[in-house]
Amino acid sequence: MKKKKDKNQLISLVIPVYNEEKALPLLFKSLVNIRKTLPEQVEIVFIDDGSTDQTANLIKKSKLSFKIKLIQLSRNFGHQAALLAGLRNAKGNYIVSLDGDLQHPPELISKMLKLHQQGYEVVLTKRIDGQITNFSKKITAQLFYKFINLLSDTTIEANSSDFRSLSRKALEALLALPENRKFLRGMVQWIGFETVIIPFQVKQRVAGKSKYNLYKMLRLAIHGLASFSARPLFLAGFFSIFLFLMAIFYAFYVIYVRFYGSGIVEGWASVLFVTLVIGGFLSLFVGLLGVYIAAIYDEVKNRPEYIIEKIHAKQK
Repeated sequence: MKKKKDKNQLISLVIPVYNEEKALPLLFKSLVNIRKTLPEQVEIVFIDDGSTDQTANLIKKSKLSFKIKLIQLSRNFGHQAALLAGLRNAKGNYIVSLDGDLQHPPELISKMLKLHQQGYEVVLTKRIDGQITNFSKKITAQLFYKFINLLSDTTIEANSSDFRSLSRKALEALLALPENRKFLRGMVQWIGFETVIIPFQVKQRVAGKSKYNLYKMLRLAIHGLASFSARPLFLAGFFSIFLFLMAIFYAFYVIYVRFYGSGIVEGWASVLFVTLVIGGFLSLFVGLLGVYIAAIYDEVKNRPEYIIEKIHAKQK
């Protein structure tokens, strides 16, 4: 059902930044270029995730024709924490999150808002990776989404990104979820509501380098798996039962050969192989349990996901 357009609605753009002093001038220029395509009331919520360069000062000195809110975190807490801080401080009726390196094209924001007017509460985007994304990153991303969708009850769109738009209703439902370890890409799709997905071509970073190294990507993947699926624990239990039964059968076989066979148990290579297989599976299961215990540990500590050092607000 199409919604009636309200000229008084406030739009929030949530942009996490970390050491983006070289990219910010180009981001400012891009935002100026799309100003006429946006509603009259727009606020931009920048979250400085512990930058050590001139990122915060450039934002403070910017002359954008928007309401500006700069949230400075006390240190680098990571992209997901910074994004969450911005979402919690956004006041808009519709909230659009995007990165500050221009890989998320701001030109799509007006299209997102039009889709909201058509009745969608959640507008997601799907990355179309071109030549700028290296082969290893494409493969690992594909494997992650296939793996987590195989094990999870919540389907997570492959190649989804943090470039999305939420209505106030959807955002409040998202922020009401109590867990500390927040895998936002999965949680946004878990809350439901009328959702539409639009593709976008990933652009080359305008400056600097990606802050998501292999370690951070693997950590995000592990957090996502532990947050959205308990099936690996059940699979580990089933495999453990299977290996236990096989071990009992083999034990009976060894006893039978010892007393009713030649008295010498041959085939120690096969025994060693079985031992290594069982030991390998047990090590895997222990490591898997460690992932879930770490998730529980983080939850029971109940520490905040981030700490805000200061907030700087500037009217247009």
